[in-house]
Amino acid sequence: MNLIALINAATMGQPRRVRPLIIWTVLEYFLRGAPYGILLLVVWEIFNPLEHPGTPLNVTRVTWFCVALLASLIILYLVSRKAYFAAYKSSYEICADGRLAIVEHLRRLPMGFYNSRDPGDIGAYIVSDYASVEQIFSHYLPQFCGALAAPTALLAGLAFINWKLALAAALVIPLSLPLTWISVKIITYLGKKHQKLRVDSASRMIEYIQGIRLIKAFNLRGVKFERLEKTFRRLKSISIRLEAGAGPTMILGSFVLHAGLTLIILYGFSLILAGELAIPVYVMFLVLGARLYEPLLFAHIFFGEMNYFKLGVERLEDLRLTPPLPDGNAGGSLEGREIEFKNVTFSYHDAPILKRLNLKIPAGSLTALVGPSGGGKTTLTRLIARFWDVDQGEIRIGGKNLRSYRTDDLLANISVVFQDVYLFNDTIYNNIRLGRPDAGREEIIAAARAARCHDFIERLPDRYDTMVGEGGSTLSGGEKQRVSIARALLKDAPIVLLDEATAFLDPENEVFIQEAINDLVRNKTVVVIAHRLNTITGADKIVVVDQGKVVEEGRHDELLAGNGLYAALWREQQRLKEWKFGDVPALSPA
Repeated sequence: MNLIALINAATMGQPRRVRPLIIWTVLEYFLRGAPYGILLLVVWEIFNPLEHPGTPLNVTRVTWFCVALLASLIILYLVSRKAYFAAYKSSYEICADGRLAIVEHLRRLPMGFYNSRDPGDIGAYIVSDYASVEQIFSHYLPQFCGALAAPTALLAGLAFINWKLALAAALVIPLSLPLTWISVKIITYLGKKHQKLRVDSASRMIEYIQGIRLIKAFNLRGVKFERLEKTFRRLKSISIRLEAGAGPTMILGSFVLHAGLTLIILYGFSLILAGELAIPVYVMFLVLGARLYEPLLFAHIFFGEMNYFKLGVERLEDLRLTPPLPDGNAGGSLEGREIEFKNVTFSYHDAPILKRLNLKIPAGSLTALVGPSGGGKTTLTRLIARFWDVDQGEIRIGGKNLRSYRTDDLLANISVVFQDVYLFNDTIYNNIRLGRPDAGREEIIAAARAARCHDFIERLPDRYDTMVGEGGSTLSGGEKQRVSIARALLKDAPIVLLDEATAFLDPENEVFIQEAINDLVRNKTVVVIAHRLNTITGADKIVVVDQGKVVEEGRHDELLAGNGLYAALWREQQRLKEWKFGDVPALSPA
C-alpha cells in the first residue's frame, strides 16, 4: 500500500480531508527556516566590514533585519498554531467518523464474521487500529511531508548561492535511501507479527477476565494460565526483535546523513582555499547544513514508524472490504407474518447444519422447536432474523423472500429474547428503551409493569436510573430476563423469537417470566426454542428438529401418539423429574 492508497484507505475514500493539515504543516516547516535565514543576513552584514576594510557597518539594515526576525517569529507562531490545530482537529475528526463508520459496518456483517474471530481482534479495529490512524494523521503524515518539503526548498536556495557546495551537501541523501528501504522492510515483516500478537494478547486478556471465576476455582494464576503466559512471552520476544531489527539501520541512516556536515566542512574549506567561496557563504552553509539534515533524519524515522502504523490501516481496509449482508429493496412493514423455509441448506465453517429443510410456520401461531442439542433449532431462529444468509433454498416471510427486505426494516418487525440476556452498562431505563428509542417514560414503565419487573426496579437505589453494570452484572438472571422481555414488549414487533427464556430459572422467577411471556406473545407469530417440553404442550405446532432436518411435527398429543423422537424425549424428561443426587437414571428405550 503506497502513501496515496494509505491516505485513501484511512480516510474511508475521502483524501481531501487531510489537505489542510498537510498544507499548514508544510508551510510551518518552510517558515521555520526564515529566522535562520535572517540571522545569516545579519552575519553577512557583520562580515562585510571585515571582508572589505573601510566599509562601515550598516546599522539601519541590521535593525530592519531584527524587525524582520521578530515579524517572522510572530508569523511562525501563528502558522504553527494553525498547523497544530489543523493536524489534531482533522485527525481526530477523521478517526471519530471512521470509528462510527466501522461500527456501522460491523453491525451489518453476518454473525459468521464474529464467530470466526477472537474478541480482541474485533476490539482492535476500533481501539488500536484507529489509534494507528490517529498517530499517522496527527504526527507522522504532516511531519513527514514537512520534513521532505523544507530540505528540498533549502537545497534549492543554497544551489542559487553555490551549486557545487549544495550538490556536495545533497550527495549523502541518496546514500541513506537504501537504509530507509531496509528499515521499512524489517518493520513491515516483524510489524505484522507484532500486531497479530498484540491482538492475540488482548484476546487472551479478555478471555482471562471473562473466565475469572473458573480461573479462581482452579487456581490458575497468571503463570499457570498457559494460553495467556505463552502469548505474553511471544509478544515480548517479537517486540525486542522489532526494535533490535529496525534500530541499527535507522542509526546507520542517521550517521550517513550527519556525515553530510563533514562533507560540507571539508569541501567548503577546499573551495575557500581555491578562492571559489567567500567565508560568509561558507558560514551560511555550515549553519543551514544542520537545518538541512535534521528534518531528513526525522523523515527517515517517521517513514519507518508510519509503515508500522500502516499495518493497522491495512487491517481496517480489509474489514471495510468485507461484504455485509446485501440489502433488499422492499421496506416498511412485513406484508404477512407467516414464515416458510423452502429447501434450506446452511453450513457453518463447511460443517452442514441444515439439510434441505422445509417448514411452514403459520401467521399468529405459537410454534415450538424441540429436539436434541446441536440439531439446528437455534440456527433456524437466527436465520429468520437474518443473522446469516442460507447457502441454498430460501426463507419467506409473508410470501416474500427474506433477502428482498431491507435488513433494518426486517429487524424492526422481529423481537428476539435470548436465553443468555445481555444488558448494557447503562440505566435500566435506557436498557428497556432500546426496544423503541422514541418511547416516552410512561410507555417504558408500562412495559416494565407488563414484564413483571416494575416492582423490583422500584426497590433499587435509583429505581429506573440505576446502573446495571457490564452485562447486567448487578441483577440476577431472572431480573435480567424480565428486563429483556420488557424491551421486547416495548418494541411490539409482530414476530417474536424466544430462546427458552425459562431454562435455568428458579420457580419464583419462572412464574413471573411465564406471565410476562404470555403478554408478549399475544396476537403474534411466535417461534420458541424449548428444552423443557412441559412448557410447550399447548403450542399450536411442535416441530422436532434433528441433524438439520424436520423429523416430526404436530401438536403435543399427536406426537406422543406417534411414538417417535418427541415421545422418547418426553418420557425421558418425565423420568428425570424424580432424579436426585446419587441416582443413576437408566435410559429409556426409544
